Amino acid sequence: MLKPLFLVAGIFLISISSLFVAPRGFLWPGLGAIAEVGREMLDPEELIYINPTSGAERDLFPVIFEAFGNTMIVLALALCISATIAGTGTLLLWLAPEKWTTAVRSVTSLLSTIPDVMYVLSVQLVMVWIYTTFDWRAIAFTGAGTEDAILLPALVLTILPTIYFLHSMLDFVDEEQGQDYYQLALSKGMPKAHVLLFHISRNVLVKFAYQGKFIVGLTVSNLFIVEYMFNNFGMTAFLIEYTQPPVFFVTTVLFFIPIYITWKLMEVFVFVTTKQEVDL
Repeated sequence: MLKPLFLVAGIFLISISSLFVAPRGFLWPGLGAIAEVGREMLDPEELIYINPTSGAERDLFPVIFEAFGNTMIVLALALCISATIAGTGTLLLWLAPEKWTTAVRSVTSLLSTIPDVMYVLSVQLVMVWIYTTFDWRAIAFTGAGTEDAILLPALVLTILPTIYFLHSMLDFVDEEQGQDYYQLALSKGMPKAHVLLFHISRNVLVKFAYQGKFIVGLTVSNLFIVEYMFNNFGMTAFLIEYTQPPVFFVTTVLFFIPIYITWKLMEVFVFVTTKQEVDL
């Protein structure tokens, strides 16, 4: 139960770190300034954010909920699509010849070395080329005004998680083939697909949960790049552009607490499914 408190305390310390920075170097702002920031954080409904370009002041709520919604939709879509593609790909490769699996592993290893920024730029360039050449735009490829691109950023964000998910799942499944229960199941005439879906998948769930935590962290870090490159109005705007300590604190808590709750629910799911405790 102390972990959420440590998380919030860490976010608070990061939020007020800008108070200690001055053009001349380190600066002690005084307890009064720190207490004032804390007081503002306790009254979030009165918070305002300042546009760094126009200098205009606006209420943080309820505008931040729009940014929160855009960010979470893109993140959820990306992870769901990624897990679906990786799971389906693992099943198909499980039933395919071994050389196909080896080839896919080699390709995913190569693709994982490419910086995520290159994927974003490549997709944007391709979409711009299609639009200028054929005057056809199936989906929005950049945010503009009150419109935000959702589907294309989610698809771009899907690329790296899918590569890591698929590569990890293939490795986990390959390890399980050396276990005695796998040979026993095949000797009883069980189909390979049945063994994968009802036996191997349950046994690798703990490994997958730990690997999934890393992949989600990677996806979140890439999410900020994707939102910035696509000019989307999301949480990135409040974390990078609107840098007032109270705004940063509220934005970060609003973003990371749902992720933390999701991990706690994952721990429960893994325990109910496998009777093994995991600490995510």
